[in-house]
Amino acid sequence: MVPKLVVIVGGSISGLLQGLQLKRKGSQVIILEQDPSKDRHSHESGVQIGPTVVSLLEKYDITGRPAAIPAENISVAWRKRLRIYDTQSPRQMSNWGCLYQILRANFDGLASEAVPNPPEPRATDGKVEYRSGQRVTNLSYNQDKGTVTVQFVDVTTSEPSSITADLVLGADGIHSTVRKLLQAPTRKEYGGYIGWRGTVPESLLSPSTVEYFSNRLNFSLLQSTYFISCLLYFLNQ
Repeated sequence: MVPKLVVIVGGSISGLLQGLQLKRKGSQVIILEQDPSKDRHSHESGVQIGPTVVSLLEKYDITGRPAAIPAENISVAWRKRLRIYDTQSPRQMSNWGCLYQILRANFDGLASEAVPNPPEPRATDGKVEYRSGQRVTNLSYNQDKGTVTVQFVDVTTSEPSSITADLVLGADGIHSTVRKLLQAPTRKEYGGYIGWRGTVPESLLSPSTVEYFSNRLNFSLLQSTYFISCLLYFLNQ
């Protein structure tokens, strides 16, 4: 049975994917995201989208905006030795910000650089809201009614509020408030490395460099470190 009212805690990629599916099934969906930013440009980075996300976009996305650039191969370079390994391995390379804005356009009609003319909702879609700057503080379950009440506060005004829903989904990441409130067991361990991210516009590269990195995910191995590089969509394309 499709729930009538759903609250999703966390408005990033996973929360939006869940929200879009429920919207298409006719549920009323409210996303609570504690980040007050509208476009969330600080979160942009290169991402690979797997078969599940690709299939969900094919089923639910109606913007017509490509979400990824296909990469057909994986290549490995060792210092100055180029392509010591090169094999076919198809994958879809995207940009977090582009994917986020495509999902927002589908979910609540947000106009953005990626989707300046978002599609109108379908007649069978449920009503939705994306509430930025809302930090969840408590959850309480009513066993008799089978409902969950979500308490939250506006991060800019400190104004408290609450919503009682048929279903609450936690999609609020590694520092999940929902897991803490439910006392779900978690363990965090240092993975043994530090990752740095960066982007370079194609216009600053030579044609031969662009050709070298095109249509592939590239691993460049150095002493005690390595680079992973690929071509990505940017929001102004």
